[in-house]
Amino acid sequence: MGRMKEAYIQIMNDNNGIPEDMTLGDLIRMKELNIYNWKEYERAQERTRLQSNQQTDLGKATEDSEGESIRRKENN
Repeated sequence: MGRMKEAYIQIMNDNNGIPEDMTLGDLIRMKELNIYNWKEYERAQERTRLQSNQQTDLGKATEDSEGESIRRKENN
């Protein structure tokens, strides 16, 4: 049996069918993460999104603070 078919069957078994919102991209990502329960997968995706946003926010804060220190030096 093919690996994608096995993942598809595992998802069907863990979720009592195929989730309505699931895309082929979700299937591939679920297989990569080895997470076949839709709710667990959505939580993992949300954690990833939040971590990405935090890193982006930290980068912006660093840029802002660097810009502020440059302005202070120019004003002195």
